[in-house]
Amino acid sequence: MGSIAGIAASIVLGTAVAVGTVVGLVSNQTGAPSQSPANAESPVVNYGTD
Repeated sequence: MGSIAGIAASIVLGTAVAVGTVVGLVSNQTGAPSQSPANAESPVVNYGTD
């Protein structure tokens, strides 16, 4: 009976970690432009300038 509880607990914990990871990745990728490290309007490297 104890092994069944351990299996159930590990399934619940694994699911919680997976959901947290997916939610974190999605919210990071779909954040507001002001929170994004990249900006297409003002590139970091200005090609052709010296």
